[in-house]
Amino acid sequence: MIHLICTQPNRYAGIAEKRPFIQQEGNLIIYRVNVPQHSNQFYKQLISFYYYQKEVLKISRQLKLDFIFVSTSKLFTGYLACKIARRNKIGYYLDLRDLFADNLRELIKIPIVNNLVSSFIKRFFQRPTMLNARHINVNSEGFKNSIPLSYKGSLSFFPNGIDEIFSTWKQDMEVQESVKTICYAGNIGEGQGLEKIIPPLAVALKNTHRFVIIGDGSSRQKLANRIKEGDLSNVILIPVMKRENILSHYKKAHYLFLHLNDYKSFEKVLPSKLFEYGSGNIPILAGVKGYAREFIENELRDNVFVFEPCDVEAVSNYLRNHTYQLKAREDFVKKYNRKEITARLADSIIEVMKLNHA
Repeated sequence: MIHLICTQPNRYAGIAEKRPFIQQEGNLIIYRVNVPQHSNQFYKQLISFYYYQKEVLKISRQLKLDFIFVSTSKLFTGYLACKIARRNKIGYYLDLRDLFADNLRELIKIPIVNNLVSSFIKRFFQRPTMLNARHINVNSEGFKNSIPLSYKGSLSFFPNGIDEIFSTWKQDMEVQESVKTICYAGNIGEGQGLEKIIPPLAVALKNTHRFVIIGDGSSRQKLANRIKEGDLSNVILIPVMKRENILSHYKKAHYLFLHLNDYKSFEKVLPSKLFEYGSGNIPILAGVKGYAREFIENELRDNVFVFEPCDVEAVSNYLRNHTYQLKAREDFVKKYNRKEITARLADSIIEVMKLNHA
């Protein structure tokens, strides 16, 4: 029997549809824990995790566990699995999707405090979570050099992939040509730094381009304030929506926009948005560096302009001077089909679990 403990939808209030607390389908039982909605605000995420941890510990005490799989975009979810595994004297498989301690070093603006907090979390939470895992999967190969050298378990790379609803989509034939549309869809937080680049870009391209920004997050109001202050009529902010509805906006755009803030820790990440964007035939504007840039150049390759984060001039010059084209990426879509990646990940989990019980 597989017991899956997750949360009720809670990231954005606008699409937080409630589901049954307990749901069984064959040999799968799903538990959906109620936690406060957080809109990606840091302190609210901590509160949400407190509620989640409390319920997970309560549910896990009632189960006879043999092995744990934990997917952790937030470090403490992994540490929670580590605690439960120790208590039950069992192994766990860690799917690593973020380096929380590294991010804190830059997100906390007080130098002495950020170093102390980051070092404390890395030593007492991040390091033991990694070292005690039977296996670690990374969704970005940029994370590999952050795994302790003393780690004795096995390692794999299964990234995010392309969902079926985003597979091989194309720009609408009737898309308008008079003003070019640049579309961004996703989180609007400190990590994206959109308030640093969208307003000045909108000024530089006010007569030729418009920006459609879809999403929510901790920096949305900051971006909205910059748009209002600059009286930027060519920037449209649209509330967060379901993923299946976003595709229609992609198809109406001329460019798809991706941006990560100019932080050292973000040089290791691989944004999942690249897979949605890359499955279409529209040019991509990507303000990234480090591993994300390397991945784009090696895997996406065609019809992508990569620029340094916050480099307004580089984007403006590119949009004014390049020859516009549409180009499908069939090889990329085939290689990063999420269904196939998930199947290989499942096989990996089963293999590690068998070795753990051998």
